[in-house]
Amino acid sequence: MSLYDLIFRDFVDALETAHDELGFRGAADRFAKRLGYRWFAYLGFSEPALKVLSSYPNSWAQQYIAQRYKDIDPIVGLARTSQRLFQWDRRTVRLPSASQQRFFAEAAKFGIHSGATVPICGGFGRFAAFTVAGNGDVSLEARPTEMMDTLQLAGLYFHAHVHAKLQLGLTRLADAPLTQRERQCLFWAARGKKMPETAKILGIAPRTVVFHLENARSKLSASTVTQAVAEAAQRGVILF
Repeated sequence: MSLYDLIFRDFVDALETAHDELGFRGAADRFAKRLGYRWFAYLGFSEPALKVLSSYPNSWAQQYIAQRYKDIDPIVGLARTSQRLFQWDRRTVRLPSASQQRFFAEAAKFGIHSGATVPICGGFGRFAAFTVAGNGDVSLEARPTEMMDTLQLAGLYFHAHVHAKLQLGLTRLADAPLTQRERQCLFWAARGKKMPETAKILGIAPRTVVFHLENARSKLSASTVTQAVAEAAQRGVILF
């Protein structure tokens, strides 16, 4: 088992036991630091609310909200149009407006020069982004692919747990019906298919299968995917 596998498993264990904002902040903060970053930030957009969890300095976090920086933040803008993790720094991010240039200059005062962001798209206008930032001494090219893959998956897991346990979005996740994709992933899991096999059958990425199974598990109040499959079968949501 690689170092990144261990870091990810510890992170998932921490998410399982987190039940409030303090618990989620602690889990994500430790995860970011173990990857070599100084901070993390999670922004969950569900109109008209904005959910922010981060380990950024309080003065910057307060300034970000008070000045409505989410409306000009170029990283948020890029995440809205992306489907996969991307790395960024001042050299690689386009700053076409004076307000965006000032925003990045203000962020730099707090040591926020570079980072990586996981975009997370939801239905009905919902959107989230999980970011780690603040290791400006490491070039973007030097970061291992395995680390970026771990971060991509971690961002999806973090969003799923926060969405479920903090009851974000239009509907409580625990009260929401399973989506078609969630039922499909459970269906193939019930037939003994591993996640890569399910991904190939459905024509989606393995990490997306993980995301749907995690959402289904939360909605069914199950501790494991195996329990989620049994619960879904008992309710008649899927048929063996």
